[in-house]
Amino acid sequence: VNDIKRGVTLLDAKGGYTNEEKNILLVVVNKKQQEVQLKKLIKNEDPNAFIIVSEAHEVLGEGFKSIMV
Repeated sequence: VNDIKRGVTLLDAKGGYTNEEKNILLVVVNKKQQEVQLKKLIKNEDPNAFIIVSEAHEVLGEGFKSIMV
C-alpha cells in the first residue's frame, strides 16, 4: 500500500485441490511502472506466490476514473 500508493482488497479463499485456507490480494495498478514495482515487492515477500496479471477495460472508483452514467 505504501510502496506503490495503491489500495488492496483482501479476499478469503480455500484451495480447490488442497482445501487449504488462503488469502487473495486484489490490487489494481494503472501504470506499467507500478506493475513492475508490485512484482518485485511480491517476489521479495513470497518468491512462490501465484500471480495473475490481466488488463482491465475500465477501472472506476477512488484513485481511478469517477463513476459516470
